[in-house]
Amino acid sequence: MATDTGEALRPFTRARDAGAEARVAEAVRALVSALTDAAGDAWAGAALGGALGLGEGATIVARDGTGRPGDPFELLAVLDAPVRDVPALSRHLARAAAETAKSRRLEASVKAVARRGLRLLPPTMWNMELVAARRVVAGPPDLLPPYADVFRGNPDRVEGVRLLTRTGADLLSAERLVDRSASGAGAREALRSVRAADLALGAVVLLSAGRWTPGALQRDEALRALAAAGPENPRRTGFHVLMNWTRFRDLVERHHAAALALSEPEGAEAPDARRQAARAGDRFMEVLRLFEEERLGVPLPNWTEYAIALARRRSGATVSELFGDEDTPADLAVTGRLARKSAKSWPLAERLAPAVAALLDWDPSDLPIVPVLLGLPDLAGREVLRQRAIAWSANV
Repeated sequence: MATDTGEALRPFTRARDAGAEARVAEAVRALVSALTDAAGDAWAGAALGGALGLGEGATIVARDGTGRPGDPFELLAVLDAPVRDVPALSRHLARAAAETAKSRRLEASVKAVARRGLRLLPPTMWNMELVAARRVVAGPPDLLPPYADVFRGNPDRVEGVRLLTRTGADLLSAERLVDRSASGAGAREALRSVRAADLALGAVVLLSAGRWTPGALQRDEALRALAAAGPENPRRTGFHVLMNWTRFRDLVERHHAAALALSEPEGAEAPDARRQAARAGDRFMEVLRLFEEERLGVPLPNWTEYAIALARRRSGATVSELFGDEDTPADLAVTGRLARKSAKSWPLAERLAPAVAALLDWDPSDLPIVPVLLGLPDLAGREVLRQRAIAWSANV
């Protein structure tokens, strides 16, 4: 049995800070121990996903001057159990991970899969990066199948929507933090969200261009290669061809800076946190609009039209009228109830995306769709709307 806990092996963080590496290794051992006990005889092993699994974790300098990891612990538990038993075991594992994470003041999550289902993992970005990283933290070294045996090509386009939705919600969190204070720990956390957003936007550009690859550093190389081709390249594909070339270059440079920042522990300064969060919001909204125009095949001049396009796609033209089309029914109370009922049937990422964008944009003409999509009263305040969007994004 092999356990990759970082010592003398691959680092978990790009900065390779000794304190951060030791804390990650200790936390991984504790989480694996708790999960092993929770799974019992069904335990086969586990792999570490996310940034820490890829060795691309960020490092934060704690108050005592030591480094600590800046990313959550995301594990995949592999079980020798029938597929029908996995949901129940998953709940036991989730409780065990939550209790261990709480006692150690860290963020952790766990997914579970039957060993026989490993080659049938859906092509989500998270799954693809986990298999590519092959960071087995418990079990035999060949616990995970080869990447080429499981995945072909790019993730599904809906993965781009999910990533953008989570990114937008993170920027809402950053906005809240800088609203309270443009300096201090909150501002530094906001800047972490900005850097994460820049990495996510680059990933979505590459997904659109058919060049997505696992790992932020590999994507940085692919994105710079895409930019190096120049605006006149006749073989350019993807929505970035519709971007102003200067703005596209800025997106590429921001992605590169965010990737390089992983190699150094986070500093104590938070320069221009409020302005940087606002500009990241602008970049996010442009990428979301262009990506969804490409995916949905319709122009999206505003976030209300975006919600209408999703409604048409999911429920037909009659439901689109509930979001403000020309023939709005006379009974507004009935209309509102029907709109809310319709939105509940949408995938959570699609339900949240227009709401998050409208909250970041804060254009009064688009704000009426937000409480409808979020299932809140029409007169709900901005802070209530932001809190609901942020909370729901954790389940996207």
